[in-house]
Amino acid sequence: METSREAQIERFQRAFFTLFKKLGPELGLPDHITLTGPQTMMLYTISQMGPCPAGKLAGKMEVTPSAITVMIDRLVQNGFVERKHDELDRRIVLLQATDKGKEVLKELNKLRTAAIHTYLSHVEADELELFLTTFEKIVKKIEE
Repeated sequence: METSREAQIERFQRAFFTLFKKLGPELGLPDHITLTGPQTMMLYTISQMGPCPAGKLAGKMEVTPSAITVMIDRLVQNGFVERKHDELDRRIVLLQATDKGKEVLKELNKLRTAAIHTYLSHVEADELELFLTTFEKIVKKIEE
């Protein structure tokens, strides 16, 4: 018997909200890390992009440059990000993660990987591959 799309959507919603409710706190920030969730995403993005101007970072994060200025300032003040002038054009200011910022990201990755591993260890490799392929397909549609 084929399940209706509405029933599948309901199953997805139940599973998603249960996952978010249970796994969300485990993937959250430990108390000793003085970053907010959005700051963590920004630091991660800066780290992945390498030295980049604020405008390019804003585009990647899909916000205006003025919307991220305060967050960048806070990351700089706390030593997670530094501003450097472009060597070829001193008018351009580049953002890059500091060693402290990279260390925090490494620590978070280690904690999150351990938490996720706990749950994924109960899934067979072929099931996980199918799940990831499907999940990535949904993400791709969201990003369009």
